[in-house]
Amino acid sequence: MPVAALPGNVRFRAFQLGLQTTFGTPVAATRRMPWRFNPTVDPHWTDPDVDTGTLDPAISPYRTALDVTGQSTGPLAANDAQALWSALLKSETPTGTTAKTWDWDPAATSADAYELLTAEWGDEVAGDQWRYQDGIVDQLQLQFPQDLGPIMHTADWRFATTTYPQARTAGLSVDTNPTWLYAADTTLSINDTAGSIGITPLTNTMHDASINIQANNDVKRFANGSNTNFAVAGYGRGPRTMETTFTFAKSTAALSEFAKWLNANAQERFVQLDTTTRVLITGSTFYSQRIRFAGYWFTRSEQSVGSNTAGQLVCRHIHDPALVTPIGVRLINTMSNLLS
Repeated sequence: MPVAALPGNVRFRAFQLGLQTTFGTPVAATRRMPWRFNPTVDPHWTDPDVDTGTLDPAISPYRTALDVTGQSTGPLAANDAQALWSALLKSETPTGTTAKTWDWDPAATSADAYELLTAEWGDEVAGDQWRYQDGIVDQLQLQFPQDLGPIMHTADWRFATTTYPQARTAGLSVDTNPTWLYAADTTLSINDTAGSIGITPLTNTMHDASINIQANNDVKRFANGSNTNFAVAGYGRGPRTMETTFTFAKSTAALSEFAKWLNANAQERFVQLDTTTRVLITGSTFYSQRIRFAGYWFTRSEQSVGSNTAGQLVCRHIHDPALVTPIGVRLINTMSNLLS
């Protein structure tokens, strides 16, 4: 006789997003993302630190503010990257007709408004699915792997609250033929001035790279009475940091950068990572992603890649007014809106 499958299949999990227009007002998801997602919901149940005349706990715990976080991971596709960059840096609207150009130029001397997303997650058990609202990305790491495969992302999400149980929006599916952003299609350029950024590519030099951007956002809550207890009122932007690690073969170009790291005076570097795929959108326009920033070499360590020695340099970004924006990201894809 047939036996029913045990409920809760890992492969039936899905992570999907919707674009909010108002803080505190969740929306139905419109796009399923080809990523894994690991959520954490913590109401911070706490045992009172008191004496009760017993060796054992004797009082019920109390709760404090709810923390709702999660981490998404997976390869980065050109038609999905805009969700991460907008949730991390600022809201953006694309330009163009068939090929859409997204430009993120976050402010350094003022605070940009947040892009907010609703997330839905869970497996096939309808009574154990979740909705998370007012989502932002607090930290994003991009890994350009040595095997030159797709850029891998790890994003740390923050949400204001969650609804449980909440059935996922039905009828969504992942893109079955995504255009991956490959490390193999990435060119690294390092120059001396803002005006020359992107002009000098380093050939046969970069084995891998890792970009880590931390927004350091903080959660704002206010004591507004029992009707809004523990509620998140909004977010505040913190000190943004960006650290990029490169593993270099000992090429002439790399040796020049090693020397600049050891120079008596710090030498500013203007860096561009340009990932241009081999997939055309229209005419001569390809899917692509370009990341620009200025910074200084801080540390070097010795590495090995196969049978060869290599040097690893770590760059910390700065805001240089000559570059206009502290972190410049340009993405070209076919998405008219953030998630549709």
